[in-house]
This record gives sequence, structure tokens and C-alpha cells, in this order.
Amino acid sequence: MKKIIILFCISVLFVVNFSSCKKLIASVFGGTDVAVPAFQLTIPAIPIVPPGEISIGSYSFYFNLDSTVRANTAGAFGANSVNSIKVKQVIFSLTNADSSNNLANFVSARVTLQSNTNNIPVQVFDIDFPDSSSSGYTYIPTNSPELVSYLKGTTITYNIYGQMRRITTKPLELVVTVTVRAD
Repeated sequence: MKKIIILFCISVLFVVNFSSCKKLIASVFGGTDVAVPAFQLTIPAIPIVPPGEISIGSYSFYFNLDSTVRANTAGAFGANSVNSIKVKQVIFSLTNADSSNNLANFVSARVTLQSNTNNIPVQVFDIDFPDSSSSGYTYIPTNSPELVSYLKGTTITYNIYGQMRRITTKPLELVVTVTVRAD
């Protein structure tokens, strides 16, 4: 009889603590870091320094959040288990930088994002680069916007903007690697 009462109490506690499936999923899922496929971009030589920000380009790609979550959780969870997606880290790398053409040539970079499920652009990040010669820069946001409503879409479009500090004398090959946190 004691075993039945103990099992009943444990069952009641379990049901009370996990009264909704979302709470149960959140307690088990715990979140995961997801590396978004790196994108490469050729920034043409810019022989003048415009007075303000310039558009570097607009790019679209196919994205399947459900497949990504399943791949990162060994198939245990899908897109419906994700309540939040925020940028955790952005790495900029110029593969052909030199002492005259590098990240110091840029004052800033900014990226906006929209998708077929949310077409209102959101600013993903706005970064100021230091004025020192460098081929790489790692940015860790302190207050990343919520991206889950955008990434539940299948067509993601991002727009890249930049402001020049100095001219560049050759095209620069930029690789951007983004890691997001899905909870």
C-alpha cells in the first residue's frame, strides 16, 4: 500500500510540475546552438568613400528550421519545440585581406532579415569595426532580437549594409559565419 501511495504522489508531482507539454519539452530540450551555413560575399573595390551607409547586397536562401532542429537533436525535437532563436555569435573573415584592404577600411556593417513568414525587416546586428588592420572580427551580441518568427519560414532574405572608412583597391572576399541559439 505504501508503494502505491508513493507512486501516486510522484505521479501527481510530475503532472503538476509539467502541466503543459511546452513545459515538458522546454525542460527536456534545453536548447541548442546551431551554426547557420556560412555565406560568402565578394565586396567590390570601392574607390571612393561615400558619405553614409551603402547597400552591399540582398540575398535569399532556403531554410528548414524543422530539419535543422531535428539534425541537432538526433531527431528528438522539431521546429514546434523551439520558442526562441537569437544570434549568439557572428564571425567576419576576409580571406584575401592585406595591410591596405581589410576590415579597418569599414566603419560598420549592418544586416537586416525578413522571411516569407514575417516580411517586416528586423535588424539582426549593427557592428562598428575597430580602426586597426585585421582580417577577422568576432561579434557577440548583448541584446539580439527574437528571430523565431522569421526562421519558421522557408525563404530567408537578408540585406547587408556597410559604411566605409577608407577606400579599397581590390575586391574583398568576405565569409560570415553565424551561430544562433535555439531554445
